[in-house]
Amino acid sequence: MTKTVCFLATLAILVSCAKKSATPVTTGGSTDTTGSTTSTTHSAKKGGCFSTNTTNGTWQGDLVSLNAQWFYTWGTPLPPSPPKGMEFVPMFWGAGNVTAANITLVQQMKTQGTAKYVLGFNEPDQSGQSNMTVSQALALWPQLESIGLPLGSPAVSYPTVTWFTEFMDSVAAEHLRVDFICVHMYVGLDANNFVQVLQTLYNQYHLPIWVTEFASADWNATSPTNNVYNAGQVLGFMQSLLPKLDSLSFVQRYSWFSGDPNSAALWPSAMVDANGQLTTLGSWYAGH
Repeated sequence: MTKTVCFLATLAILVSCAKKSATPVTTGGSTDTTGSTTSTTHSAKKGGCFSTNTTNGTWQGDLVSLNAQWFYTWGTPLPPSPPKGMEFVPMFWGAGNVTAANITLVQQMKTQGTAKYVLGFNEPDQSGQSNMTVSQALALWPQLESIGLPLGSPAVSYPTVTWFTEFMDSVAAEHLRVDFICVHMYVGLDANNFVQVLQTLYNQYHLPIWVTEFASADWNATSPTNNVYNAGQVLGFMQSLLPKLDSLSFVQRYSWFSGDPNSAALWPSAMVDANGQLTTLGSWYAGH
């Protein structure tokens, strides 16, 4: 089988998975205020991302409270005491994570069935994140391919940045492999524009998309009080956007980024408060 045919076969499998992932998952019943037990259905695409060092509750407790169907922590190893039955997706955050030990570790996770996908580098276009040149990322990419799992692209700070275009052009030219595209989008409140950006991205590359970080953010805010968005507006944005993402067959998975409740830019997007309790936004996400 040629590389081209192999690549197309892999793509067909992933698109099929993307369509299946839209099927809601029914979890165990919950008890309402009357004491009755009700069955709750959640989107199978919905995930969660928390640092294992979070101070807003615990990462395990937050994921369980939000009824996440899968999760990642920006780390490569499976962290201790993960939520039972919740799929972990390892990430190679930056160049320093691409070691022989980590490659072997994820290969073992593949064999054990605890890893089904791998996420590529985290915002390599940003000096405060993995901060890699396109050439550096390309040089390391074959090591990630060698794991033999479906491999997600580097997730840049916004899908239209030049870094990503140059990387994907080089992937095609050098016959490398990217199986799905990882997207970060910190935006305002326009759900239709959000979807249009994703549609344009899919039309260009024809690869499934994982929205691994997204939220409403005001990067010009200097304090929570002068953020141009409020919690109610962000809730409305989430309520409008998530059903759209569920309906898009090429969007395989998504994970809202829960901003720190004290963050000037991101507090309206917080799903968990400083005491580890779900905000109104978090409660809606949990029920979705």
